[in-house]
Amino acid sequence: MQNHPNNRPAGIRLTTLALAAAALASSAQAQQAPAAEPANVVTVTGFRASLDSALNAKKSSDGILDVIKAEDIAKFPDANLAESLQRVPGVSLARGEGGEGRQITVRGLNAGFTRVRINGIEGMSMTGASDINGNSNRGRGFDFSVFASELFNSLEVRKTSEAAIEEGSLGATVDLRTGRPFDFKGRTISFGVQEGWNSVSRKTQPRLTGLVSDRWDTRFGKVGALVSAAYSKRRAVEEGYEAVDLYPAHFDDGFCSPLGAAPQVPASNAANAAKGVDAANCGFGVPRTSNPAEYAEVMARTDNFGGTVASPVPGSGAFAPRIPRYRRSQTDYERTGITSSFQWRPAPGTDINLDLMYGKFSNTRYDNYIGAISFGRSMAAANGKPQTSILEAEFDGNGSWTYGRFNGVDIRTEGLMDVYETKFRQNVLSASHRIGDTLKVDFLHGMSNTNLDNPMRATVMFDAPNVNGYSFDFRQNRNVPTLNYGIDVANPNSFTFANTEPNGTWHGQFFGRYLQSDNKLKTTAANLAWEASDRLTLRTGLSARKNTWANYDVGNGSTGGLNLPAGVGMNDISRQIAGFGRGLGGTGVPNTWAAVDLSRLLAVYNIECHCADIPGSEFNLATPGVTRIEEKIDAVYGMVDFNYDLWGIGWRGNAGVRGVDTQATSMTLQRIAGQLQPITFTKKYRDWLPALNLTAQLPKDVYLRFSAGKTLSRPEYGDLRPSASVNQQFQTVTVGNANLDPIRARTYDLQAEWYYEKNAMVSLGFFRKEIKSFIQNVQQREVYSSLGLPNELLTDAGCSITGGTPACNVLPDTTVVVNRKFNTPGGPLNGLEFNLQAPFSFLPGIGKNFGLLANYTRVKSEINYIVRPDNPATPANEFIGDTADFTGLSPRAHNITLFYDDPKFSARVSAAHRSSYILAVLGDINGHDYTRVNGSTNIDFSVSYNLTPNLRLSFEGQNLTDEALRYGRDSQRNDTLLYVHSGRSFVLGANYKF
Repeated sequence: MQNHPNNRPAGIRLTTLALAAAALASSAQAQQAPAAEPANVVTVTGFRASLDSALNAKKSSDGILDVIKAEDIAKFPDANLAESLQRVPGVSLARGEGGEGRQITVRGLNAGFTRVRINGIEGMSMTGASDINGNSNRGRGFDFSVFASELFNSLEVRKTSEAAIEEGSLGATVDLRTGRPFDFKGRTISFGVQEGWNSVSRKTQPRLTGLVSDRWDTRFGKVGALVSAAYSKRRAVEEGYEAVDLYPAHFDDGFCSPLGAAPQVPASNAANAAKGVDAANCGFGVPRTSNPAEYAEVMARTDNFGGTVASPVPGSGAFAPRIPRYRRSQTDYERTGITSSFQWRPAPGTDINLDLMYGKFSNTRYDNYIGAISFGRSMAAANGKPQTSILEAEFDGNGSWTYGRFNGVDIRTEGLMDVYETKFRQNVLSASHRIGDTLKVDFLHGMSNTNLDNPMRATVMFDAPNVNGYSFDFRQNRNVPTLNYGIDVANPNSFTFANTEPNGTWHGQFFGRYLQSDNKLKTTAANLAWEASDRLTLRTGLSARKNTWANYDVGNGSTGGLNLPAGVGMNDISRQIAGFGRGLGGTGVPNTWAAVDLSRLLAVYNIECHCADIPGSEFNLATPGVTRIEEKIDAVYGMVDFNYDLWGIGWRGNAGVRGVDTQATSMTLQRIAGQLQPITFTKKYRDWLPALNLTAQLPKDVYLRFSAGKTLSRPEYGDLRPSASVNQQFQTVTVGNANLDPIRARTYDLQAEWYYEKNAMVSLGFFRKEIKSFIQNVQQREVYSSLGLPNELLTDAGCSITGGTPACNVLPDTTVVVNRKFNTPGGPLNGLEFNLQAPFSFLPGIGKNFGLLANYTRVKSEINYIVRPDNPATPANEFIGDTADFTGLSPRAHNITLFYDDPKFSARVSAAHRSSYILAVLGDINGHDYTRVNGSTNIDFSVSYNLTPNLRLSFEGQNLTDEALRYGRDSQRNDTLLYVHSGRSFVLGANYKF
């Protein structure tokens, strides 16, 4: 069989690249000039020097660029790159478990709109996360938690487009570069050790870094080699409360109605009779004890869900937490990063670089919950909410259900163990060669591969069914309620783990998942620059990229627990959560509770064997989640760099256009007629993206910059799945859309910068993004049979839609909430950006060693969201929308750093603030318009002292105010969806350099 040129083995491709590099070197030696070339050295000796280096890079740029250099990164109290970047104007953090910076938003645009390049090619990193924080990041948004900041030499945030820069970003292009040997004067060896401690985890945690670099002059030219490594272990603990969701009182078949109430809930029928339902009881051993007056108050509250329901249902306006519960999450991280770089300069004007990078981010997360499951259970699924009686209920003036006391509540202690590992590998070969005095060519070929492996995700629940006297109480604390469980939750014997009773009463369950996601990116690019004159340079280039995203996941689970063997009790498979609630501020929060001990349970029943010996442990291989998205992106550009003096003003910049062809092929396996069949869809589109960057250099070091361009951001990989899935528990249907168009926008920037003295700058800028389209999740209520989807999707879970047992929770005539992604109208985004870098050199004595870094960003956006495709109560095809901010956009953000720096001592304190932002647009389909995240301010500090010229000691503190993370549901009620805190962290370290 013949090999196609594009399908050559990797060894042949690498050999071809090596020959190309050798050819460039040979050409360079033939033209070698006799004069010695000064070394290209970047010398950074302190915090001030790094600020000066970064400022010079910003000053010489054509577009809007912000830079962080060398020790500016390594010496700041940054757990990872995201926390380094938060000091850039317009950059805010999205924090993950343990409060560590995970992703960034730039000028209000979330992580999916920001492209990250490492050593010149796009990088991607995926990690796991808790369920309420998205479960796992498998999208385009770069997860900075994978990498230690010490591995990188410079960070650049490019906020404007340029024809030569790869498209794909609406927010910014972040360029990360690892260290190279020619960045240093000569041999450099550096080692660092740190030990950290956190006030919640109360655990010490090590961090090690090292770098070895050297360069040599040889008869073959200048040669250099560098290796750096970073290793850290960390235990992050979060404690708090979460509601999981908020449901109206009538959801999941409603609450148990009082004696004699009409309509009776649950109803007396043949199916419910087997569960013990009659006029006096809501189930076996569950009498109707609802207080008629309190029940009537709850049911009198109604909501038409924004007009989607013509006749509001009783109780539709009373929103209770779906699973009110306390949570402790413990995550043990292990982060390893290695970089190596080899440089060869065979002659002046010729450079060949090979950059290699490896990263591994291993995590084991333990989540423990103690909560009430009844409010999120239907009668058919698990004898839940319709067996729960309302004894007392109070609501505040905003309509929030602030207090409730209940009988017949199922209490649950739940444990989840999630093991996941991210591996990142990258190799980039780049070369540049100057031909004569006016022509320069450069070449780049690189590959990166990210793998997220989640081999174990085991969830186990112990239940205490039909408990009386349970209550939730938000009256004293809106964030962390008092939960009275009605039983001794510290006693393991209060709970059960056993098979489900014939009447449907649950006594625990377990389920799990295996997941693997891969993303492979390959880039080949070549560029040519011709200096037509001292004032004009013409540039052109082409590139070919291939991105392949693949996902596989498969689940398992029991329809109930397992009967424990004789002689094995709940004490034998449980442990105690102790010392809970320090710093939460809630009253009545339990200090301890009985929790699942997975290791002890596995010794009794190996539910992770995935074998027939343990019922429910086998993976459901009949319905795996298999998706593959392949993008082929070919681009060509042409542009001109110019530099002229007119009217006493220096004018420079660039103008050009980039043409891009994109072909996205989406494939998923879907079960049709009992068989897994591939469904494939191909989407093609072409874009022409002009870009202009103009800088006017005015007298007194004042720079005026203007930029304009067209850009795009491609859909998330997961949204392109040509598939449909049904969630039986929540009665929802999710439909993918492989025909999504990218988000396109026109962008404009105007910024003035004044470099009023050395190492000082003040700037003010305005930016506007005219977003022509947006990708949004739209929810609507439809009867399942009207969707045109096969009924096999309903029975895949092993349930019946024809009267068998167990019955499916979603039947063909069930009204479900349908989630679809659509291209919707966009809207404008306008913002102001202020930046100040001010050394206090005007002060006498040691005062001149102080300085200030400050920036402020104000953004306003008007995105036209589709709230619903139509309103059944009004004329057909009516557009129903809402105008609001971008999801993830904080209208206000600021960062302030006060620093002191002299040759021996350096100190900094920094505050980073972002205002409240929208996490999700819900469209009022279930009575909630938005989920919002509260604003936050994080305060950090760093102190270092050079004990000798080679030895530096440091002490750092992070999140000094123990800032909590809070999600609120609905603009009017602002019900607490999540409230967690992760504590203060302190790090003591030493670094030796020789």
